[in-house]
This record gives sequence, structure tokens and C-alpha cells, in this order.
Amino acid sequence: MIKKLKQFKRSERGDGWLWLLFSILIFTILGLISVSIVNYQMTKSNVKTAANETLQIMKVENGSTEATRQRFNTLLTKMGIDPARVEFEATPQMVQRGDALEITARVKEYEIIGLKAIGVNYKTSIEVHSSGLAHKYIRKGD
Repeated sequence: MIKKLKQFKRSERGDGWLWLLFSILIFTILGLISVSIVNYQMTKSNVKTAANETLQIMKVENGSTEATRQRFNTLLTKMGIDPARVEFEATPQMVQRGDALEITARVKEYEIIGLKAIGVNYKTSIEVHSSGLAHKYIRKGD
């Protein structure tokens, strides 16, 4: 019996299975991380699109109001993003024609789910900035 145990210990049978299982584990983790990167880029792209669309409205209205924030929230909801997780800062109304308008949108906590497979809980924020110029000239009354 001892002879068979020593022979099994020296034998390399079964090494292929360990290599295969280890490779599957590594490829699974890399796959999860790549999915997380794609999800991060898609979320950033969606927030940027919502900010740009809102900026177009702000250009015509010469600034941001509460209704502008509601439109931004509606766009985020249509894109599958929870508006409660997104901070919104914009140039308030009333600015003159040619003055700068800016929007900054920030996803407070974006969690990278692919790293949870290896026991890492990592959160980051996504920040998007858009700027443009107001279109309307506002006449000042006497």
C-alpha cells in the first residue's frame, strides 16, 4: 500500500485537469472584468448623451431650471440609469447670448461587479462634463 502511495505521489497523472480548472477560473475572472469595463463605458456614454441632450435644451432656454433637471432625469430613466445615483450641476438661468453654459453629471458610486469574483469590492465614480453657448439674447426692460 505504501508503495502505491509513493508511486501516486511521484506520478504526474491528473496535472492536466488542474491546469484546465485553473485556466477556466482565470478566463472567467477576465471575462467578468471585461464585462465590467464595457458596462462602465456604456454607463458613461449614456450619462454623456443625457447631458448633451439636456445642454441643447439649456442653450435655447439660456440656462437650467428645475424642469431641466426633470428632463435630465427622464432621459436617464429611459437609458436604464437610476437618477437618484446621479448628481447634476448646471449653469442656472438667465445668461445672455454667447455666455457659457456647463453641465456636470456625476454617478456617485459605480460598483465594479467583475472584481467581486476575486473578493474585491471596488467602487468608483463616473464624471461627465458638457459645455456650450447660450443662443438667445435677452433684452432688459426699462
